[in-house]
Amino acid sequence: MVARVVRFVPQRDRITRDAAAKLAEQLRLFPEDQVPAAARAQILNALQRVTHPDTEHSIWPGGFSMLSRVQTAAVWDAIRALPSADRPNQVRHAFDLVLLNLRQDTGEVMLSRAQLAEKIGCAPRSVSTIMGTLERMGVIRRERRRIEGVQGRGEAVYFINPHVAWNGSLEVRKEEAAEVPPPLLTLMEGGLSKA
Repeated sequence: MVARVVRFVPQRDRITRDAAAKLAEQLRLFPEDQVPAAARAQILNALQRVTHPDTEHSIWPGGFSMLSRVQTAAVWDAIRALPSADRPNQVRHAFDLVLLNLRQDTGEVMLSRAQLAEKIGCAPRSVSTIMGTLERMGVIRRERRRIEGVQGRGEAVYFINPHVAWNGSLEVRKEEAAEVPPPLLTLMEGGLSKA
């Protein structure tokens, strides 16, 4: 008879994770007009951190993202080839932060612009430029999330390109990747790409 090895998770942690998972499921049942997208995303991201904690009790602390060695090298090489005006060191730091802070079910980057700025060590306005470089390279994509009661285009929300990295099952990755074109990772000079 072979013994099954199971990682011990304290009852309090199991209850907390179960409650967070149930709250997330309940939130998904509310119509968009009752819970605005920005509020919904903030709540779901907070619950994701509860259900996938960075603790010694987690088998994969914070979850995990799949990233091929070839894709990693391609992104790193493209970042290294950026002109110095595009701040390649800060772009590389942003790329690393993106990979470390992905929401496991959607690929959304779970850091705000202010949080990215603090971690990179730059002004928040510079984050838009840095993330714009990753977006033009095809590493990430940007969506605008409207904030109820605030005029304008809404806050920028970033997602990893599923051709670069993904989380969850391979079937989900294939479906998402079919909808998003693979990154071109072209050398850019002065904000324009060379084709």
